[in-house]
Amino acid sequence: MQPEYLPLAEAIGDLRNELITGVDNAVGEDLKFLVETIEVELQVVATNTLRGEAGGTVFGVLTLKGGADHASAATHKVKLILKPKSSSAPEGDVYVADPVPVRPN
Repeated sequence: MQPEYLPLAEAIGDLRNELITGVDNAVGEDLKFLVETIEVELQVVATNTLRGEAGGTVFGVLTLKGGADHASAATHKVKLILKPKSSSAPEGDVYVADPVPVRPN
């Protein structure tokens, strides 16, 4: 079974879609948030496991087995700092808001 992973392009695309939703939700809202920079940190862990095993049957009665495992892992961090720009207002700021289903009193 292959481990699941999220390709970098897909992660950035998902982030972009969430920001677009936030921008759309900001229309007509009193409280908005300016998005100056976006920091995304991703971690990738690569593992390598080696397994050795030996065994045999002695006199057709006794089975001997021995084995050893060796595992190693390397963690890689990728940090992206993104500055959002809108094609509809390339020199303007980007604002987002989260929809509030019921406004507090």
